[in-house]
Amino acid sequence: MSYLFGPVPSRRLGRSLGVDLIPRKSCPYDCLYCEVGPTTHQTLERREYHTQAIIQELQDYLRGPAAELDFITLAGSGEPTLNLGIGRIIRAIKEMTATPVAVLTSGALLYLPEVRLELAAADVILPSLDSAIEETWRAINRPLPEMSLAQIISGLEALRREYQGRIWLEIMILKGLNDTEEELDALRRVIQKLAPDKVQLNTAVRPVVEDVAQPLSLEEMQAIAVFLGEGAEVIASCSRTAKAEAAVSDARFLEMLARRPMTAPDLAQVLGLPLDLVQQRLKRLCESGLVAHSLYQDQGFYRSQLHASVDSVPQI
Repeated sequence: MSYLFGPVPSRRLGRSLGVDLIPRKSCPYDCLYCEVGPTTHQTLERREYHTQAIIQELQDYLRGPAAELDFITLAGSGEPTLNLGIGRIIRAIKEMTATPVAVLTSGALLYLPEVRLELAAADVILPSLDSAIEETWRAINRPLPEMSLAQIISGLEALRREYQGRIWLEIMILKGLNDTEEELDALRRVIQKLAPDKVQLNTAVRPVVEDVAQPLSLEEMQAIAVFLGEGAEVIASCSRTAKAEAAVSDARFLEMLARRPMTAPDLAQVLGLPLDLVQQRLKRLCESGLVAHSLYQDQGFYRSQLHASVDSVPQI
């Protein structure tokens, strides 16, 4: 089993090597907008998931030919802090390489002191907060019933007090759900208390679980960034291009597309291949039934049909 994916072009982290820490779709949330798909194992239970195997694969990768990396990103097909070994993995990476470590998290477990302690060695933590109003938070993130928004916000506040690294708060803005003046005013008040280093605004630009999760226009997103104040930004597409990979197998294409839906330009960028060659390969893979193509917001997305062979589909 492979726990690494990429490097991939990340809108937030540049060229990022992903590290998948948990089984596919294990998460306390079941978000409307998740590009991975519905949560199949909704849980708050932390468990040990292949920590030593993950560390070994990282060691093997980093001993190989040097890759251009902006970050090593701990992610997962749900919530990476569900892995009890996350602290050991972060410390191991810091011993192996100078490449900074980022952690993508829903923030659902930050109320636990032990989780915050385990994340302390990371260079950047990227938690999410999609609403500061309980009813809307429940509608968008669909958390487990025993969870509360107050608990989530208290965890974020504790992280800010204790953590010495950078915090980049992500907010997913969805049309008609959390884009009203009331919603944005509540978010702005919480942001002022949390004082993250960045506030990164996202919207539903990839295929989502529920059609109700609709995107805003760039102009609308930019206006919201201004409203939320200094430090708020609309996440831009990654502009760096990978070095060309001399020979890219069908398995490499399928691996990338099993982990998240991607457009042909996405794949061309991450693989460092000419767009026309990528389009030809995708056409052949579609004709063979190994890859499916669908339109979302007038863009063509490709996804591997071999989900059963991939245990994880991280989002970074």
